[in-house]
Amino acid sequence: MGAVWTLIKFLLLLAIAAIGALFALENSQQVTVDFILFHSTALSLGLWLIIFLLVGCLLGLLASSVLITYYRRKLARAAKRD
Repeated sequence: MGAVWTLIKFLLLLAIAAIGALFALENSQQVTVDFILFHSTALSLGLWLIIFLLVGCLLGLLASSVLITYYRRKLARAAKRD
């Protein structure tokens, strides 16, 4: 049963990668992004969107992990008092 789940996860990851590649290929216009302190190099619009999506996901995971750690410590202190 574990091999089936591994195969399903692999196929799902492969499908996501294929969709991302198609998305990047369809949005091939070259754009530069002006950040506050510097200007970026010209990359395709699809690549910039994927980069910003990944950065946003990582920041969301970081923010949620901080909250989860805070509440786990709070729960551990409450359990210790009882």
